[in-house]
Amino acid sequence: MPTRTERLAEELHDVLAAHAKGGKWCGTKRTRIDLPAVRAAFAGIYGEVPGEDVNLVLSACLAHLGQLGRLTAFRKDNREKIPLPLGIHLEPIAERQPVTVPPAPLWHPDLCEVADVWATAKPKQRARYRAINSWLMSNPDLTHVPLRERALEIFAGFGSEADFPVPEKALDGYESGPFFSDRKWVDDVLRVERFVAPLLSDRPLREIGDGYYQRIGTGNLLLVVENSATYWSVVHARPPRHDLGHIAWGLGNSFTASVRSLAAQKEIAEVRYFGDLDVSGVDIPRRAAATAEEEGLPPVVPAVELYSDLLAVGRAWEGKEIAADEDHARQLVSWLAPRHQDAAVSLLCDGRRIAQEWVGFRHLTRTDKWHADLRRTDE
Repeated sequence: MPTRTERLAEELHDVLAAHAKGGKWCGTKRTRIDLPAVRAAFAGIYGEVPGEDVNLVLSACLAHLGQLGRLTAFRKDNREKIPLPLGIHLEPIAERQPVTVPPAPLWHPDLCEVADVWATAKPKQRARYRAINSWLMSNPDLTHVPLRERALEIFAGFGSEADFPVPEKALDGYESGPFFSDRKWVDDVLRVERFVAPLLSDRPLREIGDGYYQRIGTGNLLLVVENSATYWSVVHARPPRHDLGHIAWGLGNSFTASVRSLAAQKEIAEVRYFGDLDVSGVDIPRRAAATAEEEGLPPVVPAVELYSDLLAVGRAWEGKEIAADEDHARQLVSWLAPRHQDAAVSLLCDGRRIAQEWVGFRHLTRTDKWHADLRRTDE
């Protein structure tokens, strides 16, 4: 028959394991539990005996579990008369399931060294390797484009919504494992451009060097784009004749506040805006337009042809935001041109989105309809 200490030790182990599982412990590797949590677990099962020191009983239980290999006590203790470890490592209680490595694809020459790490790569790494390899094998157009445009092309074209919930951002800050940890290699193989786009602010209207502009002409139109990749593409694909005076990156939701900076810019007569088609993407310019109207600023209107192109060439993807009901969706899209509102309502009610980056550099160089967004409507 087990002794009282052995029985308490078993109960303590069960409580500690339940505590760890509540913290998402899967039981296949050791996990750390600090002394206060150990004390709390023990207090729930300890039946006090007159004259008995609870610390002595707890110490004996931990020692018993340590001898059984169920836990490992920290080397440092609390320096009390009856010392207790500052914490413990609860040892695994479940066997690790064997990892099934999916078959490796036939590697493109630019990715051949990935073959050596395929078996040990993490699932997220493998998904990226596989999508990039499939893209390279598809004989793609290797025109240099911004990183997010290329990421959207690769991971929305050759990946899944489950693996890449926001495909245009799949490489943002991702530097884990071979290939991804070498930024120069990534840039060379994927043919991408990295840059810092200028924000719309109270000092936006000047050239910033290295071919990136906020002042881009002598006209009185300002084009604001939600995402930085599109900023680069519009700047580099713009036609020689336009009425833009300036172009700026709105930095998503920041535009609803930065639109006030236009009060000091007397040369701007109208703001054209282009962004993502999702809940926040249509709400941002709607609220900015309301602010501009309230404060007597230049009107904020949609870049109509760019939105037409986005609906024509963009691929809908599962959205990050909760689907809107129809009344709310109608309110959100009210800022868009009437011809785009029904399609946008359907998209928002389905919980889908279309990333702005679908209208990328290559598309902009192959069509001229969007040039109308860069010209005054009185022409």
